[in-house]
Amino acid sequence: MNGFSILMFIFSFSILIVGLYMFMGHKLDILTMRAAYQNLTKEEWKNIGKWTMISSIIPLILAIVGLFLEI
Repeated sequence: MNGFSILMFIFSFSILIVGLYMFMGHKLDILTMRAAYQNLTKEEWKNIGKWTMISSIIPLILAIVGLFLEI
């Protein structure tokens, strides 16, 4: 499970970085190709980034606990 915790930590940390990037107000080109995301304002990108960061914190905490407990 230690290897899985390391992979989950890397994945969660990368999603946290993407959420932080969106929270700063930047647009992601891969998302702006979809029609639903083309006309979003800067505040809407910040809201999406905030919830992306919040949702990535849960697996990040689980990965850290798994690393320390070495389950």
